[in-house]
Amino acid sequence: MANGLNHGIEKMALRNFGINERYQLAMYLLDQYRGTTLSCRYAVPPRLAPEESRTQLEGAVKVAVVDTIMRHPMLQVGMMDTTSKIPSWIQLQSLDLTQHIKWLYIGAQEDFEQTVQETFRVQLDDRFPDLSIKQPGWKITLIRQGNIPIIEVLLTWNHPQFDGAGGKVFHEDFLEMLNHAENGSHERTGLDGDILRLPQAPPLLPTPIESLKSLPLDLGYLVKVFWAETRPRFLHRDVSQAAWCPIRTSPYKTQFRAFFMNNASLLAILALCRQNKTTITGLLNGLALIAFSSHLDSTVAPAFQSSTIMDHRRNLPPAPPDAPWVRSDRTVGNYVTQLPHSFNTELVARIRSRLRADASQGRDLSADLRRELWAVSAQNRLEIVRKLEAGLRNDLVGVFKYVTDWQQTMRDMAKKTRQFSWLVTNLGVLDGNTSTTLSTTTTRSPTDVDTKVDDDQRWSIGRAQFGLSAEIPAAAIEFAPVSVAGQGMCVSANWPDCAVDAMIGDRIMADLERWLAQLASQS
Repeated sequence: MANGLNHGIEKMALRNFGINERYQLAMYLLDQYRGTTLSCRYAVPPRLAPEESRTQLEGAVKVAVVDTIMRHPMLQVGMMDTTSKIPSWIQLQSLDLTQHIKWLYIGAQEDFEQTVQETFRVQLDDRFPDLSIKQPGWKITLIRQGNIPIIEVLLTWNHPQFDGAGGKVFHEDFLEMLNHAENGSHERTGLDGDILRLPQAPPLLPTPIESLKSLPLDLGYLVKVFWAETRPRFLHRDVSQAAWCPIRTSPYKTQFRAFFMNNASLLAILALCRQNKTTITGLLNGLALIAFSSHLDSTVAPAFQSSTIMDHRRNLPPAPPDAPWVRSDRTVGNYVTQLPHSFNTELVARIRSRLRADASQGRDLSADLRRELWAVSAQNRLEIVRKLEAGLRNDLVGVFKYVTDWQQTMRDMAKKTRQFSWLVTNLGVLDGNTSTTLSTTTTRSPTDVDTKVDDDQRWSIGRAQFGLSAEIPAAAIEFAPVSVAGQGMCVSANWPDCAVDAMIGDRIMADLERWLAQLASQS
């Protein structure tokens, strides 16, 4: 249906894919990565909570989705020439919202949390409809149970469409739109039932960062990167690479785990981070180092490398005057980069010497290990700060400019030794109780109504969970924390089932959960 509605303008290219978009699409096409999900638990206003208000509830959600779509053009566009070296984004005439909004109503006897987690896991590994049907690669699934005044909203997307920070903006703007829509008007220009007719004028898409800014590379940095990629293994075996976890491409299946931390514990952890000159990201890298050192023998992993995913939005110029998203930091697009970290053999050996001999039993961090932890975490933060200060100089995206065939590059990468044992991608803090704060940082709602909603009639977000499908050639285990302001934090992890022993993944996650609880209780 969506394909038929868009007949006649399917070839209208808006712009070519940027570097990040081509990289992400290549991984998807090669089945090295499938999807990303950011799930938020929304509190439903009392007047919409009863089952008899289902029609009004679904109408309010549909209108808020439409308003969010109109603010962010990357939610409106499809792909063309996806298997070519230079794919394009294309303008669509309309969207069939039944392809993007899915309701899942469950019975009173069913376990809500279990349903959420099962749906989350399934969606990570789901593939999107055939890219040739010219449909945006995203959807929301809303899980509802009886009159319970909450809805779990799972946003799942194909990474070429936008990144994790873009997913966070989606939820925050969707929340704002829900609260603006409380005036009761469920009509929108172009909306006819479940069909949204898009404006005829071509949408203004966010511009890839390499088209906006210079990405300078020092000669020494460039030589180092290319030598690391091309040198024969017999000349130098880097013992910090994740040789303990060879890259395997099939069968594709994501193992996903998550745990939650309440706000009091999170505040205690944040206070400790400030005292020790680090952040949650730095701390998770430090905890992961101790956990991996504990569960892997020195003969297979004498040293480690990890990676921190970073957001380039801070390096963007101001948004164009006619951009509907208004501010660069509110862009739904692809602006990620990564920063590698190395933990040498001396450091890892020292940490192992401080670990108790019996690694099979759950244990707290000793005073010596806590000192090592905070030193490593502070160093990790310092490396991130230096990267922030360097801006776009010697950035990985700048190196990617020299890649001409991403599919071949990713095929080749899958044949190499895995570089990273773990990765941390921290979405930061999601604002879950806002119309007033967000309305000062984004555009007005398309309703253009300045309606204030009583606090007890407002939508809000109480928790969030962020997850990635397995990235076949990337880090063995990927950690993805996200928190909601005033509501605590979720830490998730994923790994490819075909490459990582689930026992190792489970033990490392158990360590992180236990040690975070220990640190919070001792602060």
